[in-house]
Amino acid sequence: MNKKSKLIIAAIAVVMLIAVVILAVVVRGNNKAGPGLIIQAGGKTVTVSWEDINQTFFTGEIVNGKGELSSHEYRGTELFALFEAKGIEIREDTKITAGSEDNYTAELTGAEVMEEGKVYAAVVCDDEMIGNIDGGQGGQLVVYGDPNAKRQVRYLKTITVGDPAGK
Repeated sequence: MNKKSKLIIAAIAVVMLIAVVILAVVVRGNNKAGPGLIIQAGGKTVTVSWEDINQTFFTGEIVNGKGELSSHEYRGTELFALFEAKGIEIREDTKITAGSEDNYTAELTGAEVMEEGKVYAAVVCDDEMIGNIDGGQGGQLVVYGDPNAKRQVRYLKTITVGDPAGK
């Protein structure tokens, strides 16, 4: 291979690399999810940054899918306190749905969320950042005392506060 051919191949490689970088930036920039927890309630949408959720240390035992208890230390905020801070009112019979980045959902009642020390949005577990699907900052719903481990929603992305359950 002569010198001219090598230069052409190198130029093509550089152009392809630039195209890949530009594409990655554009795709990442079009991510509508945003860097935080999206709360939808009463016709309005509020995005809460993960940094704003990183407020309080809390510990307790959660149940895994096998029914085994494990103790963890988290940083985050109680979901009810987050709702209050954002002016979102709930009642005991309010239906609340937590959704993940991978489209998993779990339902809660207002009574559960209003129970002190029961439901949290966490961003750190055992001194490690809770990641999102892409490896950046993410969150997890933590429901203490719940035998249904599926409600510990990992990759937490949205919380929808709906009308009272069953109405």
